[in-house]
Amino acid sequence: MPGSPESGQALDRAKLRRAFEGLEAHLAHRGVRAHIYIVGGAALMLAHRRSASTMDVDALSIDHRDIVLAAARSVAQEQDLHEDWLIDDVRWIPVLPARPDDRAEVFFDSPHLVVTGASAAHILAMKVRSGRVRDFEDIKSLMRELDITTMEEVREIHRAVYSHDGIPWRSELRVEDCLREVCEERDREGYSGRPPRHTGGRGR
Repeated sequence: MPGSPESGQALDRAKLRRAFEGLEAHLAHRGVRAHIYIVGGAALMLAHRRSASTMDVDALSIDHRDIVLAAARSVAQEQDLHEDWLIDDVRWIPVLPARPDDRAEVFFDSPHLVVTGASAAHILAMKVRSGRVRDFEDIKSLMRELDITTMEEVREIHRAVYSHDGIPWRSELRVEDCLREVCEERDREGYSGRPPRHTGGRGR
């Protein structure tokens, strides 16, 4: 059955753009202009080349939410996507930043739909705060992209997003391990950027 969870296709960059184009057409028909701000795997795929595909798009905010989500379900039927390819359940998770992302990137811009996504620094701050094992590869990838060499740089990024709280200590220990691996990798490959500096040990 088209649009069912069983038949829904993974979204690569081309399919996701086509989905946004279909969504824009539905919004144009309704005379609505909406803005969607996305985070998670879709943002990593589109802006940071972390993966080749994603099963859904996590939206932290959706203008005209009910209209947009109804239109997204129509697009799912038309393009054989997962019925919930666009979701906003992420807005309830406890590590969401209170401050807006002033470096958000524009992924799709049209008369009736604008899609922006979390910057590398914003995503790193969220993943550092959660400290989940499944996020380690993303954390390391973002450290490479942002050219991070010290834990103080990580703390500064986290502080810019979560100004009233430090990194939870369990997360900090795990993030230190990620940074250590990145720095060791740079040493092996003959890092040509800033020289790796002390990352801060656990005995501080």
